Amino acid sequence: MDIDFTTDSSAGFQITLGDNPLGITGNRALMNRFEITLLTKRRQFGLGDTLVVDNYGGDAQKFINRPAVLADTQSISAALATAVDQTVQSMLMDQSARLPDTEKIVSAKVIGLDMIADIITASIQIVPVQTELYSNLIFNLPIIKG
Repeated sequence: MDIDFTTDSSAGFQITLGDNPLGITGNRALMNRFEITLLTKRRQFGLGDTLVVDNYGGDAQKFINRPAVLADTQSISAALATAVDQTVQSMLMDQSARLPDTEKIVSAKVIGLDMIADIITASIQIVPVQTELYSNLIFNLPIIKG
């Protein structure tokens, strides 16, 4: 079960834990897992003489946090689209058949970038197998340029 958290970028970037002791389920859990996976760094590490590669995650920072990318809105959009695609693929490979359809992902896409001063907010739409209360599952991800 996922924890109940919300992100808020209206006054900087803050994560607030909810007071739901049972956690969250359904589309909200899917959105939270997507956000965490998007920001998860893929890793490689040595285990004895073996190189272990952990391919789970969207690796968003790797694609976006580069001076050449941050200098251009189209580059940010392309880098973010790559990270979103990688996130969806990671989640699909890891998705349990036992998950309810409201917590299974089908796809996701970047639907817009808004730029105010040095803060860019990316809007990302997530498409689940089954939608609950909302017609569109969209979350906003702040990207700080400066």
